[in-house]
Amino acid sequence: MARKVARGLQSRRLGEVGQPSASRADKLKGIIRLAVAALPALFCEALASRIENEADVEVVGRATSETEISRLLKAERPHVLLFDYEGLGPNAERVIFRLRRAAPSTRILVLASRSSQETVERVLRVGASGLVGKQLDCVTLIRAIHVVAGGELWANRRATADFVEHLTDNFSDANDELTGREWEIAEGVGRGLRNKEIAHRLSISEKTVKSHLNNIFRKLRVDNRFAAGMYVLARHGPLVAFLVQAAIVE
Repeated sequence: MARKVARGLQSRRLGEVGQPSASRADKLKGIIRLAVAALPALFCEALASRIENEADVEVVGRATSETEISRLLKAERPHVLLFDYEGLGPNAERVIFRLRRAAPSTRILVLASRSSQETVERVLRVGASGLVGKQLDCVTLIRAIHVVAGGELWANRRATADFVEHLTDNFSDANDELTGREWEIAEGVGRGLRNKEIAHRLSISEKTVKSHLNNIFRKLRVDNRFAAGMYVLARHGPLVAFLVQAAIVE
């Protein structure tokens, strides 16, 4: 364990030059690459050190500002970003939205003192994959990290149901129907595929995928991949099926 901690402290400082670690290889080994963003710095260090003790979680970096987070996501491409809602406020939702657009392959798990239904709904709407209350124990936090890394949601059942209802109401008012190609791309997003993977499956360029995504967002009146994925689930299956698939927690 001491070797692991020492390895984590080496070459994990922001601003280093080098190639990102092989994310795909880490997934095959079952290692979750995690970035921790929190304030104050002492809390960030303590949180990262505790999580680093987990055998299948590697803390690839720490950050205490949006600028540092952006650099970290670009350099390390973590599977999950643990984001301190209060510490990195007061405009936390805007920060989450910008980070999701800049690094769509990284899932964001919010750590917050306010874990009310309203707060959960707000962070889900801007693209976060879940919220964990700071009052909960570390065992629950680690479980949430695993769930989010697996492509599922971590949120209370009521808040998630209300969030999906809000989305489906919005979708029902959409003026334009998606074309056949846009449906294929939206379904790929719903499965959690990246633009490169969608392009490969459909034998088109990534640039074409991005162009179609912009049209999809405009037609559905959403601004992120998560919401577009919810559209696919809402149209192709009952809400109950979504709630089962999403690994909702009480």
